Amino acid sequence: MVGEPTSTVVYSTLIAGIEFHDYVSSFAGKEHLMPYVLMEPLAPPEVSTQIMSRLTITNYKTFFGGVLAAEFGAEANAITSHNMYKAQLYCRDVQEQLYELQIPGMREDRPRVDVGDTIILRQLRIDPRTGEPLGMDHWLAPGGGRDRGLIAPGFTGLQHKVSIWGLDRVKEKVVLKINAYLDQGLVFNVMFQVQQRRFELFQRAVADVSHQLCHPGREQLVAVSVENSREEDELGGGPNGYLDGLEDLSTPRIWTRRMLFPNQSDGVEQKGLPEAKFQQKWFDNDLNYEQMKAVNSIQQQDYGGIPFLISGPRGTGKTKTIVETALQLTHYTSSVRTHILLCAPSDPAADILALRIKAHVPYEDLFRLNAPSRSFAEVPQALLPYCHIVNDMFSLPNFTRLMRYMIVVTTCRDADILVKARVSNRDLFSLEKGITGAVHLGGKADSFKASLHWSALLIDEAAQATEPEAAIPLIVVAPPDEGSVGVVLVVMAGDQHQLGPRVFSRDIALETSLFERLFERPIYREHPLARKWKNKGSGPNPRGSALAERMETMIRPPFANLIQNYRSHPTILAIPSALFYHDTLVPRAMETGHVEDWVGWRGRRWPVLFACNVGDDERELEGWGWYNRREVKKACGFAKSLVDQGLIEERDICIMSPFRAQVQLLRRTIRDEPYKLRGVNIGPMEAFQGLESRFVIICTTRTRSLYLDEDHTQGLGIINEAKRFNVAMTRAKQGLVVIGNPQILHKDNSWNAFINFCWRNCLWEEDSEGQRPTDGKMGSELTYVSAWTPSDEAIPSYISSLEVGLIYKENLDGRSSVVSHQSFISYEDDEMWVSGRAAEEALREE
Repeated sequence: MVGEPTSTVVYSTLIAGIEFHDYVSSFAGKEHLMPYVLMEPLAPPEVSTQIMSRLTITNYKTFFGGVLAAEFGAEANAITSHNMYKAQLYCRDVQEQLYELQIPGMREDRPRVDVGDTIILRQLRIDPRTGEPLGMDHWLAPGGGRDRGLIAPGFTGLQHKVSIWGLDRVKEKVVLKINAYLDQGLVFNVMFQVQQRRFELFQRAVADVSHQLCHPGREQLVAVSVENSREEDELGGGPNGYLDGLEDLSTPRIWTRRMLFPNQSDGVEQKGLPEAKFQQKWFDNDLNYEQMKAVNSIQQQDYGGIPFLISGPRGTGKTKTIVETALQLTHYTSSVRTHILLCAPSDPAADILALRIKAHVPYEDLFRLNAPSRSFAEVPQALLPYCHIVNDMFSLPNFTRLMRYMIVVTTCRDADILVKARVSNRDLFSLEKGITGAVHLGGKADSFKASLHWSALLIDEAAQATEPEAAIPLIVVAPPDEGSVGVVLVVMAGDQHQLGPRVFSRDIALETSLFERLFERPIYREHPLARKWKNKGSGPNPRGSALAERMETMIRPPFANLIQNYRSHPTILAIPSALFYHDTLVPRAMETGHVEDWVGWRGRRWPVLFACNVGDDERELEGWGWYNRREVKKACGFAKSLVDQGLIEERDICIMSPFRAQVQLLRRTIRDEPYKLRGVNIGPMEAFQGLESRFVIICTTRTRSLYLDEDHTQGLGIINEAKRFNVAMTRAKQGLVVIGNPQILHKDNSWNAFINFCWRNCLWEEDSEGQRPTDGKMGSELTYVSAWTPSDEAIPSYISSLEVGLIYKENLDGRSSVVSHQSFISYEDDEMWVSGRAAEEALREE
């Protein structure tokens, strides 16, 4: 960057936020709540989390403190890659001193910026003849100004620390407040920095959780690691080691330990087989059996005082189940008025929850809590009446109004607003106890009991939140240090097999969500009804023969596995179901055949295609971006073919690539001749998590093995990235095309399964160019990409039940015209296929 020597710093006006001190004083005064403690700035970790690999109850704060410090440093290093040289500002309002700045990549949070963030601007003097900073040649020459420590002549010496006052993510623009007269021009070097305030809320949550975990008591002795399969059962309990009640859950040390480190002894023994009938009056009449059973278990709380986990891939109705749970809890659970905190890791996901809830509750019962940093343009118009706005900024309603809401919807991070507003269960209890003691001169304070305000915490898309992030809403609902009346339910829904939290440090402790870590606890993982014990294609259920005998003595399942998929064609689900969900997914989607007549399908003409690509992957001259011109041509050609055939609208096509440079090249190319398709959605894999499209084209981009290790180290690409693979494969509803080099992709087990599936069913398009050096080195032996065949090791040990069902249905209809690769497998003679078909027939007869 230009002008590293000392400069004059000019501070600009920061945007206003919520004045929490004034807010709390408006209802609590100054006597009955402990002071709010500010967190110290993050410092480098003293102990590496790779060395201190065992997360325990006693080291919770130290462990995650080190993890967060490492993440802070990693983000600080990464964000410098987004610094901008010679960026042009544009005056928006000269009187208000507001300026606009274009930030490429902001739409994908690269870099992530929010209203209220601070960035650094260094003003430049530009030579009008060259368009470059003034006098830099002489300053950079040997013996010039740089060697003598002088400020560069192209730098004005002014460094502005400015606040972002507004933004538009779609147009990738921000509005800056600059309290200075910019008489030297509007060209700046822009430097981004990590926002300390984003980490402070994680620090506080971790510290609060650690305090509750290590609260004096016998549970302090229990330490359970993340990977520990043996549990120290020191808590005792009822018969067979199970606890027979929830009477201890009102104390924070027991409640918090059970939320974060649940043991087998925390379960409730099942005394008899559960009934298959439900008595509830459902708000959503389209719920399936698994969804109704999950809601019923949560409402009855028959599984024990631990988190209830709802697992399932996209399209299985996790959000639908969470919404129904919230409505049932608020309407039919008890005579006591229920208050629910409903969270998601992102604002769009929280908006979806609020939009679905609002159709079933009165206006005065729902509040969508937004951070002051969120812009109005990002909020759906239908939700604005459910928000509170003060001085053109999202804020909190007054205390009385806030306490009346039955459901508060916000993000996990923005739940910190409730912590700072001192309306957590612990603070509200302390306030009520303090006022009661003052009014009655301490007479009732010693035996004071009060009902908890927050009775349930529901987190949707929980697998996308880091554990410190999920800890924030846990702090809001955690019971107080002293006795209280009531039990707080915690329910999480997510998919631990898709992309988790986005982190910079690549630290497995931060990449692993609380949701995923809990599912690895033996009480969930080893339960007889866990998904892994379900059928595996035509293979036997390893515990099926003994399951009936164990049903009456096992603990009630504290989880629900959603299996019915209402989004995608069975062909699209076949491989993800087998690889990640133990072959349990049941396709229920309707109207998935709209693109079956596309001329691009091959072989069995199922709506999945693997298109071979021999084009070179190339690196940008500046930066680390990768792109593949031939792949771009293929992807744009497929999209144009679909649109020209009249099968689909442009907006219903999605093209994704794991490399930003390829995304940019795709966007430029498809909007130009000969394609002229401006409505096609193009972006990186992460941008489509939680979204779906009728037709998806996946650009793998990488065609040489030379850089695979580098990709894996940096978390790039889609090879050897199982969760990113799963996200990409499960976005499509009606059609899926994958473009790639099978010689490279087969090195990854997940991709190997997919290309074998395509190959044996002739869902395959050859590349006309045919051959290339597979290791990416000049002079290497050429191989014919399209002539690729699977090795003997690649033959699967079983065929997915969905694949078997598709072939069986095809043969039953008498419309099979494909000639399969007989050198690999003949379905009529293959023992595995025959046994799989027999199993499928038996299921159909039932």
